[in-house]
This record gives sequence, structure tokens and C-alpha cells, in this order.
Amino acid sequence: MGALCSPRMGSGCKTVLVTGASGYLGMFVVDGLVKANSYKYGCSSTAEKRYNIIAATGSVNPKDAVPAGVQGVQIDGTSVKSIKEVLSKYKPTVIVNCMALSNPGACKDKPELAEAINSCASLVTAIKDIVPTALLIHLSTDQVYSGNIKAGDLHTNNYPTKPLNKYGTTKLQAEENIMDNLKHFIILRSSAIIGPKPPRESCKKSGTFLQMTMNELKREGKSPFFMEEKRSFVYVRDCVEVIKFFTDKYFYHFPSKYEAQSKKERVYCMGGKGSLSRDKFAEAVADTLGLSKDGIDATVRKECKFKWAHKYASPADISMDSSRLFALRGRDNLTVDEMIADMKARGELEVEATLLDD
Repeated sequence: MGALCSPRMGSGCKTVLVTGASGYLGMFVVDGLVKANSYKYGCSSTAEKRYNIIAATGSVNPKDAVPAGVQGVQIDGTSVKSIKEVLSKYKPTVIVNCMALSNPGACKDKPELAEAINSCASLVTAIKDIVPTALLIHLSTDQVYSGNIKAGDLHTNNYPTKPLNKYGTTKLQAEENIMDNLKHFIILRSSAIIGPKPPRESCKKSGTFLQMTMNELKREGKSPFFMEEKRSFVYVRDCVEVIKFFTDKYFYHFPSKYEAQSKKERVYCMGGKGSLSRDKFAEAVADTLGLSKDGIDATVRKECKFKWAHKYASPADISMDSSRLFALRGRDNLTVDEMIADMKARGELEVEATLLDD
């Protein structure tokens, strides 16, 4: 028998469009939704389908990036016409926007492309015109902050924003576009995401800061890890669960909760529990995996001898307070030690990757 459409979440089966589905987070989001469709509840012998999943890729062929049972489409994130065609055809209930030019160096090299994609101008216009009642769950970044805070302080959704690089600037533009034009949205300011290698080889990013750190610890010689750059590293699987939470719960709670909120209150910091500097992150990886710490060169970016370290301005301490999100979901995201232990238990850490700076 085929999967039934479940009314369990209050409004029946939702059509969910995931943009950036060939990117690192996008692949995990799509797979998480697919997995949720296979759940069986109570004494039922049949899975209750919760989502009709549409996975939108950019330059990557959907056949190479989308798992079985998911409708794959290509979309030009800079084109209102392209986005409108997809929205008109599928009429999504929820749009999860993982589409971005996310490497700060690439954003500096290609500022016009960065602005066209990251500012979400085309996406917001298309949503407003075609599916104004849809929920947009938008992935933003901790790089909207300057990082100039007092020791021990944490950034919140109300903390002043002052991005230092083109990536952060364009992502802040997206937040403003969304809040100014859409009724239904959730903005998730994500910290640096870590996790296992991507589930499919078509992903342009072959891993995360975790895999890069592992590789550097395994090779001979010392590698720089910046001790002034603190991040609330977040687990990719926690990100997926947060996105599923809002996908399932937003419309159910809208009349009693979100409708009365200020738009700024629908911006959530999405980090892991606690924060670490990059050198302390490397030490945590070494401790958990039994690797040598001899290769860790704890330094500051401005003193690094490598040219790549000076290509763009990088904020120092952008640690975030994600307690609002934890309280809403009724559970905390994992700490770095817990993330690494979970991946180790799953046998996911034997991976080599060559990565750009996150």
C-alpha cells in the first residue's frame, strides 16, 4: 500500500519545497523529510505521509542530487521568472530556503552574484506574488554580527547587527527583505554547521570544518586554528530537526503565538549548546578521536602567514544564545563533544575532505 496523507499535524500533508537541495544542509533536510515520511504511528502498519517533497537544485542536475521518491527540479535563484514557475506548479505550503553563496571568499570575488542569490530579492518577490500564505523558513548566518562583544557575552536575535564581509551583508539584506514583505516566515541564524560528509557526491561541499580539522590533525606539520574566532558550532542533524519542528508546528501555533509577535521575534539564533574557539574545537576533535594535538597552531588570523587567511574580514567572537529556540522545542541542541561522539558511534568519521574556510 502507498503512504497515507497524515492530518496529524493539524493541516494535513504539507508540500515542502527545499531550495539549495544540492548543497550540504539542503541534502540533509531533504533526507530528513524523506525519513519522516516512513514513520509508522501507533498500531498502524502503514506509513503516514507527512510531506510532499520538492527538491530544487541550481547548477546541479536534480537526478544526481535528489533521492528516490522526491520530485527534483532546477531553479535559478536569481530569476523571479524561474522561481515563479516552480511555485506556480507545486504551490508549496512551506519553503525551506537553503540556497546561498555561502563561502565568504567567493562572495567577495563575486559580489553581484552573492547579492543576487543571498539577498533573496527574487525569492521574496515570487513568494509574495504566487504563494503569499506559504511559510518561508530561511537559513541566515551568525556572520550578520560584527563579533565585537565583551568576553562571556552571547549574541541574541535582538543584538545589533554589523556584518564585516559581503556574505554577512547579503544575508542581512535577505532578513530585511523577508521581514518587510512576507507575513509567514521563520529566520534561523545558523552558526557554522558541522556533520558527516554529505550523503551524495554531487554536493559541491565535500565536508565541514570538522573534516578539515581531522585532516589537518592527521597530517605532518602544524596548521593554524584561530583562537579569537569563537563559534556556536551546530550539528547538521539538529538543524534538520529545527526545520522539521517549524514545518510541522508553525501554522498550528500561528493564531495563538506568531501572529501577535513582532517580526524580530521570528528570528532565532540556531547554534549548538556552548561555543568554542577554532583551536579549542580542534582540541575537542583530537580528544574525542584520539588524535595528536601536536599539529594545532593556536594563533590569531591577523598573524597568520597564509594568504587565504586575509582574503576577507572574519568576525571574532560570534557566539550565540540559542536558548529561545531550545525552550520552544523543549530540548537543547548538542554540544561539540556530543556531536562528534554521535558521528563516531554511527561510523561516519573516517572521511577525507578538502574544504574552503567556513
